[in-house]
Amino acid sequence: MRQQLSHRAASAGTSMIEVLITVVILAFGLIGLAGLLLQGFGLNNASYLRSVATQQAYDMGDRIRANVAGATAGNYDSITYTANQSCGACTNCTVINLATFDACEWNKENETLLPLGRGNVSRNGAEFVITVSWDSNKDGAVNTNDTGYTLRFLP
Repeated sequence: MRQQLSHRAASAGTSMIEVLITVVILAFGLIGLAGLLLQGFGLNNASYLRSVATQQAYDMGDRIRANVAGATAGNYDSITYTANQSCGACTNCTVINLATFDACEWNKENETLLPLGRGNVSRNGAEFVITVSWDSNKDGAVNTNDTGYTLRFLP
C-alpha cells in the first residue's frame, strides 16, 4: 500500500503540466491565426482600392472617348488634381466646358472613393496616360511610396 502511495505522489502534477503546455501551444496558434486574419483584411482592402482606381481610370478614358472633339482640340492633354473644386452643371456646353467639367467631376469622385485620391491625365503623342493614386500606406500624404494605377490608351 505504501508503494502505491509513493508512486502516485511521484506522478502527481504531470497531467497538469501537460495541460499547461497544450494551452500555451494553442494560444500561440490562435495568435498566429489572428495575425493571418488581420493581414488578409488589409490585403482585401488594398485589392478593393486598386479595383476602384482601375474603374476610375477607365471612367476618365470613357469621358475622353465621349468628347472626341475636346480630345482632338487638346482639352484633355493636361489634367491635374486641384483640391476642393466646385463643379457647376454642364448643360448645352462647349467641348472645352465639357472637358473642364469631366476633369472636375472625375477628381471629386477620386477624392470621395479613394483615401486622398488623386487623378492626372497627360498626353504623349497620340497616347493618353491616366494615373490614379491614393494614400495606401495611411501616412496622410500621397507620395512616391504610395500605390497608383496607370492606364495608357489611344482614343
